[in-house]
Amino acid sequence: MRKISRRSFLKAATVACALTALTACGGGDESAAVSVAKDENGAYVDTLTITLGRFAEPSAAALFPEGQTFEDNAYTRYIESKLNVDLVDSFEAGGDAFTNQLATCVASGELPDIMTVISYDTFVEMVNNGLTYDMTDVYEEYASDYIKSLYDSYDGRCLSMATFDGRLMGIPGTNPDNSVPVLCWMRKDWLDKLGINPDPDGDLCITLDDIAAVAKAFVDANVGGGNSTVGMAFSGNDIGDAMCIANAMGGYIDRWIENPDGTMSWSTLAPEVKAAWAKMNEWYEEGILDPQFGTRTTDDINAMMINNELGIVFGAWHIPDWRLSSVKALVPEAEYIAYTVADDNGIVHAYHENAAERFLVVSKDCKYPQVAVEILNILYDDLARATAETAPEVIAYINAGGHNEGRPYYMEVLPANNPSIYYTEHMAVINGEMTPEETTIAENRGSSQAILDYLKDPQNVTEETLGGWHFYESRIIGLGASIDALEKNGNAEWITPKYPPTTPTSEQKKATLDKTELEAYVAIVTGAQPIDYFDTFVSEWKRLGGDAIAQEVQEYFAQ
Repeated sequence: MRKISRRSFLKAATVACALTALTACGGGDESAAVSVAKDENGAYVDTLTITLGRFAEPSAAALFPEGQTFEDNAYTRYIESKLNVDLVDSFEAGGDAFTNQLATCVASGELPDIMTVISYDTFVEMVNNGLTYDMTDVYEEYASDYIKSLYDSYDGRCLSMATFDGRLMGIPGTNPDNSVPVLCWMRKDWLDKLGINPDPDGDLCITLDDIAAVAKAFVDANVGGGNSTVGMAFSGNDIGDAMCIANAMGGYIDRWIENPDGTMSWSTLAPEVKAAWAKMNEWYEEGILDPQFGTRTTDDINAMMINNELGIVFGAWHIPDWRLSSVKALVPEAEYIAYTVADDNGIVHAYHENAAERFLVVSKDCKYPQVAVEILNILYDDLARATAETAPEVIAYINAGGHNEGRPYYMEVLPANNPSIYYTEHMAVINGEMTPEETTIAENRGSSQAILDYLKDPQNVTEETLGGWHFYESRIIGLGASIDALEKNGNAEWITPKYPPTTPTSEQKKATLDKTELEAYVAIVTGAQPIDYFDTFVSEWKRLGGDAIAQEVQEYFAQ
């Protein structure tokens, strides 16, 4: 093994089917699992009580209809109707309180039957302490074919994160954004106002020089109309905010890369990142990069956009859903267009994010571990294609804006190509090739209908159609560049970084190393230090513990 250190359901009046026998697997307590009977519809004849460790944020609770709770809502009622399983919350917590609850569980050695673990480090600790049920055979026997196909779409990158000595010790949530590059987002209305088109061939792919030319035009024309227009901005307290620039140089920020000889390298130390910071320094000196770089926070940058001061930002395909929508609400004329960013040879360098995100953990003492997978099937297979006829209460909750955190599991299980499904189905609805009700994902039905409502009068976005605007911007504009155009261009080059748990030296030294990185980043971009200071930074990073961490990471993946 890799190691670093109460709602009653009316019982169906049907004859029970054959007993479902289950024996505990390698990592579980063989005396824990018991045989239970099901009826002909697949529900347990006798109500099973399953305890949950529930991630419960107030923001999600506020979206429940009156009278509903985390323990009693559309999802838990649907699960109960299908399985005759009563889900009882051992604890409900959010944020730091949830983290503290997990720590208490690890310290005491006592877990609820099922819980979602956010931190990979905590999950590894639970496995190493023998607290988790070996789900290998349970997953194989009970996971639906569709659920298995979702995990298979990641080519092993997802399930491998939860596999130790060949045994599946938990079930990971998925991260489908692992196949979408970072994008450059520009104010399209400003481009139109100045008569600028940085993408004359229409392939939605531009270069750093194209970006610089647009930023300069925005600044020179003071197109925002205020005291001064800022061409582009990056947070000075997050080195990863400039990931897109590093990618365009063929580099990556804060990722572990396995070299051909099996050694591990921290990507921020690469010459390509040095070149990216040098390019940003050029922009800073030229005045097209935010003059207050180094002191800006993400909130500051958001405020600049809302104040009509900033023309270019960088981010994921979905930033219209949360970041740009706040701009549109207060700046009605604001429109955005997205581009992938290529190097001088026309290659878009992209990386796979960690395919696993959060982990479903079943206690080694759970008597009915198969229920964890049966609920997984319901949430991410059955309900993924549910309709108002098959699951009216759940669909009504979703259509009313209900939060996914209302589900018993605080994770997603989606195919690796989920962003592509978002794009193709929304485009099909726009083109009249399918109706919102015919889309294959429950979420797409509401968002595609919202887009249709927005497109009835796209020049006059109201409070009622703002949701349709941001869905259009993310699903059509964002994914149109990062999925559709990128596939058509065929110019993407992908790498798959390694994602280890926190190593012993990393636990002690990572904060110091992060501070060293950030200070070097800000100093080089602002010109406080010359470009060659990057080499000094690399040596210092290694001396302060970086080399030791790289060795530990290498040893971890060699086991």
